[in-house]
Amino acid sequence: MSHENSQHIVVVGTKPDIIKQAPIYHELRERGHDVVLCHTGQHYDHNLSQSMLDEFGVREDVNLEVRGGVNDLVSGITAKLALYLRGFAERGGFPITYVHGDTTTAMAGALATFGERQALVHVEAGLRTLSPKPEVLQGWLDQGADLDWASFREQSIDRTSWSKGSREPSPEQFNTRVADAGTDLHAAPVELNREFLIDEGFAPAAIDVVGNSVVDALALAIAGSDKNQVLQKFPQMGDGSFLRFCVHRRENTTNHFRFNLLMDAMESLLEQGHHVLFIRLLGTEAAIDNFGRRQWLEDLEARYGDALISTPVWDSYLDVVAAMAMCAVIVTDSGSIVEEANVLDVPCVTLRFGSDRSETFLAGSNFLAPPIDKALMTAVIHNVFEHRGELSWERVYPEGASRMLVDAVERRLDEGSLLISEEWRYGLKAQLR
Repeated sequence: MSHENSQHIVVVGTKPDIIKQAPIYHELRERGHDVVLCHTGQHYDHNLSQSMLDEFGVREDVNLEVRGGVNDLVSGITAKLALYLRGFAERGGFPITYVHGDTTTAMAGALATFGERQALVHVEAGLRTLSPKPEVLQGWLDQGADLDWASFREQSIDRTSWSKGSREPSPEQFNTRVADAGTDLHAAPVELNREFLIDEGFAPAAIDVVGNSVVDALALAIAGSDKNQVLQKFPQMGDGSFLRFCVHRRENTTNHFRFNLLMDAMESLLEQGHHVLFIRLLGTEAAIDNFGRRQWLEDLEARYGDALISTPVWDSYLDVVAAMAMCAVIVTDSGSIVEEANVLDVPCVTLRFGSDRSETFLAGSNFLAPPIDKALMTAVIHNVFEHRGELSWERVYPEGASRMLVDAVERRLDEGSLLISEEWRYGLKAQLR
């Protein structure tokens, strides 16, 4: 096992993959490694794929062009990627595959490398959801609109308020667990992820805490972004009062109770005088139509005028970052946006029953508004908005994540320990290939 015959296959399939894998791709290339970018085809719309590739200056070397539902994606990506990776080994190379996070692409990529017995680096490993303990959540529900902000905030940053075991977000929690099961190097963003992995029985020596490459991506985006481009389209955002509101998780957009509750909460915020930037993703659009909300949304836009900006998701990540930085609060069911908010110093509210970026709860940059009670949800969001001036936190994710991750890979290549074996587990020297 050496640097000379290793090939680094950076796999992407979704918009977050591209954003977070691009800095790693560039770091590997700058160090002179043999690197290829493999796109699985999971996301293929321009604003979710090609526009991201263009903005981050990366070009796919191969596109597996897998399409279909979840099972089709899993089987298709696994089979096509395994065949592609097999070629590297047959030519005498040592392929190292990099998958990211909790996507279907990451899970299928792990299946492919495991079946070929090739090395896998799981970028953003150990994502596990923490949810409030039942008695804590019940206490918040009992308060509803009369939420005690000081108590709520204190409980939010207290680790003892939270418990493990959630299956949401789904299928993301399934995907990340499967990916970790086949991983040789767990590149964990924070110590909390390392703790989760060790608790599940993964070898401590196979885990490195390397930060989150979203920080590297944001640095590039901030340097290239221009808030004036956003203000030309939406000048009303200049006063910094807008709530960025987005909902796209399957458990929220396929459940009529949750989705209608979320939309009703957004309407309540407008009624209270808040300004809302409503970002509509593919899942959002489908839910709006499936649950008969299209006319409601058009009426809402007419009623609130400039106070409501309702728009499909934007092509430009640079514009997205510029807009997020101008918002007062980010209200979302996304995971990656929670990370970005922490780095951008914008308070965040998570519209779920927990978060797999729970380090942001403990840091005090993110607060939970579970989609179970409209009064509680609007109270959380309103309180975060009202108290945003007094909120401060240490950034959870350090700079230089891509550098630290590639350092961890190179160290293992030098040691001959990238592929996990029983000999390696016992500290015995062995010919691993």
